[in-house]
Amino acid sequence: MTDLSRRGVLIAGAASGAIAALRLSPAFAAARPALPIPPEIRANAQGTIAFSAGTGSVRFLPGQSTATYGYGGAFLGPALRLRRGQAVTIDFTNHLPEPTTVHWHGLIIPGEVDGGPHRTVAPGGRWQPALSIDQPAATLWFHPHFYPTTAKQVIKGLAGLLIVDDDDTDRLKLPSRWGADDIPLIIQDRRFRRDAQFFDRMNLTAVTNGYVGDVALVNGAQYPEARTARGWVRLRLLDGSNARSYLLKASDDRSLFVIGSDGGLLESPVEMKQIMMYAGERFEVMVDCRSGTPFDLVALPVGEPIMQLPPFDGPVPLVTIRPDGGDGPGTLPASLVQLPPIPTALPPVSQELVMNMFRDKEGMMALMKAGLGMGAGSGMVMGSGMSMNSGMAVGSGMSMSSGMGGKIDPAVIARVTRLIEDQPELSRPAQLSANGVNGKSFALNEPGFTAKRGQNLRWRISEGDDPMPHPVHVHGCQFRILSQSGQKPEAYRAGWKDIAPISGGGVSEILVSFPHPAGQDTPYMAHCHILEHEDSGMMAQFTVA
Repeated sequence: MTDLSRRGVLIAGAASGAIAALRLSPAFAAARPALPIPPEIRANAQGTIAFSAGTGSVRFLPGQSTATYGYGGAFLGPALRLRRGQAVTIDFTNHLPEPTTVHWHGLIIPGEVDGGPHRTVAPGGRWQPALSIDQPAATLWFHPHFYPTTAKQVIKGLAGLLIVDDDDTDRLKLPSRWGADDIPLIIQDRRFRRDAQFFDRMNLTAVTNGYVGDVALVNGAQYPEARTARGWVRLRLLDGSNARSYLLKASDDRSLFVIGSDGGLLESPVEMKQIMMYAGERFEVMVDCRSGTPFDLVALPVGEPIMQLPPFDGPVPLVTIRPDGGDGPGTLPASLVQLPPIPTALPPVSQELVMNMFRDKEGMMALMKAGLGMGAGSGMVMGSGMSMNSGMAVGSGMSMSSGMGGKIDPAVIARVTRLIEDQPELSRPAQLSANGVNGKSFALNEPGFTAKRGQNLRWRISEGDDPMPHPVHVHGCQFRILSQSGQKPEAYRAGWKDIAPISGGGVSEILVSFPHPAGQDTPYMAHCHILEHEDSGMMAQFTVA
C-alpha cells in the first residue's frame, strides 16, 4: 500500500559542502542593491505612534512593477521602537481597499488590544489601541491577522518590526547603532506570476504545504549588501515568510552567537554554526566582524520536498555582510540576563492542542502524482554518502539531516511548478475547512476554552495523524519550552518564546502564563504560523479569566 502520509515522503537536507559554489541568477549580475534599513519610529511628545497601511508598487523584477501593500511605504514597514514601562497609543489608519487588522506579535497585552481577527479595521477606518509595555527587551514584529486572508496580505508586504528596549539590556553595551552594527534582517520568499504580480492562490497545495516561493527577499530586496561597522555586529533575524523554514549559516563557516530568541535575551550566548528558523520565529545573533572580511548569510536546503524546489535545492545567498565601516563599540558579553528557573514541580497538563490537516493526504497524492516523494518515482537524484539522520533526532523541531545532497529531476520540477501555479483556488468553504485544531476548523466568535489568568500552565502541543512541521504561536504571552519530542529544547530556544516548533509527529510542552484578560469579544489565538494553515482553519481561540 502506498504511504501517502508526510512521514512516508518527508525528506530534508542541507548541502553545506556546496557553499563555495553558490549559484547566482542572472538577475544578481547587475549592481547589488543596498540592504534597505526600515526607519525607526518612536512615540511623539504626546505618547503616540501614527502609521498607516496602504498600496504601493515595487520593481522586484527588471523592468516590471509589482503591486504591493506596505505600512507607511510601498512594501513592509518601519521598526516601531518601544520601551519597557512606556505607555503608548498607536494611531493606525487603513488605506487599503480591504479590511485588515494589526497584530502585535509577541507583545504581552490584553486581548482587546492584541489585534487578532476580531479587531477588524475597515477600509478608511482608524484604530487607536493604548499599549502598556511591561516585558523584557526583545525583537518582535507586527503583521495583519485578518481572517481568512492574512496570508495574502502578508505576501503583498504587510509586516514590520517592533523593538522593545529596556535598562537591563542597555547596560550590556550590545551593538545598538541601527543600520551600522545593529542590522534588521526580515527574510521572506515570494513567487511571481508572468505579469510580475505576486502569486498568492489559496489552492489545495497551498493549504496543505504552505506558500512556496522561488525568490528570496531580505528587507524586500534580492540578495542585498549590508555595509556595516567593523567589530561585533548584531543581526536581528525574523523569518517573515508565510511558511518556509530556513537553515542559516555563514558562507565562511564563522560562528553565529545566538543571544536572543522570540521573547528576549538568553542567559548567555550560544555558539552555533547553523541556525534553524521556522515561520514567525526571531533570533538575535552576534557575529565577529573585527577582521573586516565580508561573508554571506546563506540558506541551506531544509524541510519537505516541496520546500526544496529550485533555487532552494542548494545554498541560497540571502545577504552579504560587508564590514568596511569604522570600528564599532559593541561587545559580546559572557553573560546576558537572568531568566527565572523552570519550577521543579510542574503543574499537570491543562490544555492539549492538536494540529489537524484534514486534506493533507489529498494534497500529498497530487505531489506524488507529479513525481515528488520518496522511493520509486520520487524524482530525487541522491548524492553518495547521504544520511537521513546525521546526528539529529527526528521530531526534535530541527531538520532531519544536515548532510544530504540531492537534486530533483527537471521534469518533476516542471510538473510540480505547474501544480503549484495552475491548481485552481479552493472555494471559500473548502479553504476554511481544510485544517483545524483539536478536530475542529476555526470559527470566528466561538472560543474553544478558557485559560486561568496569572497561573503557570502546562500545555501540550502536538500534530495529528499526518504530520508536517508546524510553528505554533500563542497570543498574549511568552512561554518556556519544556520539551520537544521528549527532549530538552535546543539551547538557543531555551529562553522566552512565543512560537513552539513541532515536527515529525513530535510533541512540544510549554510552561505558559497569561497576565492579562482576554474576553469573548476579543479572545487570544493559538495557531500554526504557516499562514496558509492558519487561513484554512488551523487556529483556536481562547479566553483568559
